[in-house]
Amino acid sequence: MPELPEVEVIKLSLQRKIIGLTIKKIQILSPKSFIGNPNLAQGQKVLKIERKAKLLLINLDKNLLLFHLKMTGQLILEDGKRFIGGHPTEDMMGKMPNNHTRVIFSFSDGSHLYFNDQRRFGWVKIIDNGKLTIDNLGPEPLEKEFTWEILKNNLLKHKSMPVKVAIMDQKVVSGVGNIYSNEACFNAGIDPRTKISNLSDLQFKRLHLGVLKSLKDGIAHGGSTRAHFRDPEGHRGYFLDYAYVYGRDKHPCKVCGTIIKKISLGGRGTYFCPQCQK
Repeated sequence: MPELPEVEVIKLSLQRKIIGLTIKKIQILSPKSFIGNPNLAQGQKVLKIERKAKLLLINLDKNLLLFHLKMTGQLILEDGKRFIGGHPTEDMMGKMPNNHTRVIFSFSDGSHLYFNDQRRFGWVKIIDNGKLTIDNLGPEPLEKEFTWEILKNNLLKHKSMPVKVAIMDQKVVSGVGNIYSNEACFNAGIDPRTKISNLSDLQFKRLHLGVLKSLKDGIAHGGSTRAHFRDPEGHRGYFLDYAYVYGRDKHPCKVCGTIIKKISLGGRGTYFCPQCQK
């Protein structure tokens, strides 16, 4: 599933492509993939594109389109070129629509945005602009309101939980998944198995900075290089070329040379340096 940096990269790229365009038509090929009345979006202009945690929001004149790519979702824009964001498939460079296309958005300039989803876990929802409520989400880590004190207070609700598992809880902080939680712990110099109750204020401060660094680095390098992600210009992300621990088990630490270890925490692969993260 794309994490915050991957969705942020899609947002930034689509902002350059469809803002100011009017949605002329919406074709729903899979009713399960579209929630709401498509007529509420047809004829409306794209005013703004935002991201909330792992969700993509397209603001229209009166209503709002909400996208969740889940595991295998794609957004493919054809405007004379092809721009891809999300899960890659063998047919993504072929003719559109294809067997995985669930919703088609046709714009006033003749371009088309395809919502593809191989496993149909993702969805598009149309809602009233003033009625957006996203429950059970913690603070946005890239906003100034996200302080180390807020992170500490949220984490202390999980005192017996390993720190790496706790920061993946979307109620603690929005948008952080497995890749960036590993990197955040490394940046903070904290063993991912450490229980929240054993963290000092200094460690909470370092973890706060570690979360920010991991996410900003991910955005700067275009997202992860995992097979599930390409940005809207069809480029693979490069973040994992720069990652310190994620996916680097049995490789030497880039900082100290110690071999990176892999364990399982909360059912997820967890990577750390035994020397840098004592």
